Amino acid sequence: MTNSWRLGIDIGGTFTDLTVLNNETGQLTGIKTPTVPSDPAQGIANGLALLKAQGIQPEDIHYFVHGTTIGLNTLLQRRGEEIALIVTEGFRDLLNLQRLRLPIPYDFSSRLPEPLIPRERVFTVKERLTHDGSVHTPLDMQSLDEAIQGAAASGAQGVVICFLHSYKNPVHEQQAVNRIAEIAPGLAANASSSLWPQMREYERAAMTSVNLYIQPNVQRYFETLQERLQEEGVKTTPFITQSNGGIMDIGTAAEAPVRTLFSGPAAGVIGAVHAARSAGIGNVITFDMGGTSADISIIESGEPTFTHFNQLGGMPIMLPSVSMYSVGAGGGSYAWIDNGGLLKVGPESVGSSPGPACYGKGDRAALTDAFLLCGYLNPDRFAAGNVQLYPERSAEAIGPVAEHLGTSAREAADAMIRVAVANMYAELSAVMEQHGFDPREFSLLAFGGGGPVTANFLAEEIQAQSVLVPPSPGTLCALGALTADFAYDAVLTLQKRLDEIQAEQLKKEYGLLADQALAWLDNQDAAGLEGSTLYYSMDARYSGQAFEIEMPLDRQLLEDSSGEQLASAFHELHRRQYGHSDPAAVLEIINLRVRLVGHTVKPVISEVAEGTGHALPTGKRSIIYGGTEYEADVYARRELLAGQVVEGPAIVEQDDTTVLVLHNWYGESDRSGNLILKRKEVRA
Repeated sequence: MTNSWRLGIDIGGTFTDLTVLNNETGQLTGIKTPTVPSDPAQGIANGLALLKAQGIQPEDIHYFVHGTTIGLNTLLQRRGEEIALIVTEGFRDLLNLQRLRLPIPYDFSSRLPEPLIPRERVFTVKERLTHDGSVHTPLDMQSLDEAIQGAAASGAQGVVICFLHSYKNPVHEQQAVNRIAEIAPGLAANASSSLWPQMREYERAAMTSVNLYIQPNVQRYFETLQERLQEEGVKTTPFITQSNGGIMDIGTAAEAPVRTLFSGPAAGVIGAVHAARSAGIGNVITFDMGGTSADISIIESGEPTFTHFNQLGGMPIMLPSVSMYSVGAGGGSYAWIDNGGLLKVGPESVGSSPGPACYGKGDRAALTDAFLLCGYLNPDRFAAGNVQLYPERSAEAIGPVAEHLGTSAREAADAMIRVAVANMYAELSAVMEQHGFDPREFSLLAFGGGGPVTANFLAEEIQAQSVLVPPSPGTLCALGALTADFAYDAVLTLQKRLDEIQAEQLKKEYGLLADQALAWLDNQDAAGLEGSTLYYSMDARYSGQAFEIEMPLDRQLLEDSSGEQLASAFHELHRRQYGHSDPAAVLEIINLRVRLVGHTVKPVISEVAEGTGHALPTGKRSIIYGGTEYEADVYARRELLAGQVVEGPAIVEQDDTTVLVLHNWYGESDRSGNLILKRKEVRA
């Protein structure tokens, strides 16, 4: 066998997933091993040991991509470094005032999140730029020195610099960074204009604060990761996945860790795009259910959807990222009874340690315990047999819930699943309504350890066309990391009316952004790319509106010297999104955007051999759902051939997850190894 492997890794709250691909043969191997929260790199080392046991040597891995949650966990747990902030005089309360909006508009007791930097570590400097970037008040070096000395005396380990209108002209922020290096070299410094030069001071200040707050932890982890990989014999340098669905080298990720906050889920969506294309399905709702949470995203016409604004832990993250929404519980979400006596599941999770009761350590009844008692899971083959499950521990943990409901433990487990699915249905429906999508025009793509177990329930509720289960759903995030492209987003805030801009000026500004993106790609260790593509867009609005919408651009629009085609395209986009447009209104261009994609070599995945008729079950198992007992056939996923049919109710077992097929559905395998579930009435 040839020795040329590509490795993708995703560290989740419960499991660390590894996917290795043989470059020449197309052989895919997926591994799941429990995450080690106190030492995530150890979870990777444990996974490498499992690969070695299968004959895959670490020294034969020549390409390594890693999705990380270190920055995410640091922010959510508020365990970052103590940092300070230097702002323009008069803006000391920038982080405290925020946007003066209640987090929950109808709850007057809700409060704004505590800023990462307390007011006593915010210092002001005499300087001022106008809205067009011209200098109104030069940077006062005495007040800057006093601010730097105050930050150092406060015990801060780093300083964020965010001056008014610096997105238009970074000169004062750059002077401040240089001065910090001169008089306080021990202080790390992050300038907001260097991280993301876009208008809205609060959002820039908050996001740059997040970046510096999580940076030391992320850098320490990256150092540990590289040391551990060298110890294990992996010689290649890792790439890190980004929130925008792309990858970057580990050095770039260490400088801007805020770009990695949503890297794991984003990699899952990229893997889902790959799977949907292989199945020939364009419109997909991704359903990623892991041990801690469940997330969805929308793929329309084969392309993921993006957003330029997210919130995490109450902090605004003003960076392009794959659009994702939390829709409910994960496999570790545990059952509890509220004050009104109602059964609830989640959102709190038992995590990987102690884990669900069936792991043998904890005593809380989690959703995984319910899956086990309802017969969906094989206790001897969970995570390819690497994790032994104990049904008796699940029954004991669910006992108090069953006693409260007046049912058996198995019936209580069934009730837990129905509650969790109802929560997911309500939240998913809200997302679809918000975007104006009809779920009947979409397929549900299930992945993560718990997605394929739960997806058929959810598809039944929302009336989805079908359920698509890729060949390795439990490790699809790792596969997504493995197939991701290099990606870079550049932005320039323009904020001018269309009638004030010359076409040549627009082309020049876009050219500068493109040069910036191409320079970034040149600095990445991106050997062997299959070319690159530049995508152009702009954020525009009608003059007087508060917020803008993003409009993709093609070359024809950029060559339009009159601006009429540009305006017409915006009117049509506004009409499609909001149901109306105003051709007589003046158009205002806020931001120019360029996205660069460096196309990595996409490995050829081996096809599944063809078969006919019904697949042969390996056994039978008693299961329960919806209050009804069924005798389900059990199938081995690795034995399914393309074209073979699995009749529900059925259980399809594989190393990284389990697929549940309901009684009124059937499954069929395609040449790419995808299992596609459809209603029996559709086949009839």
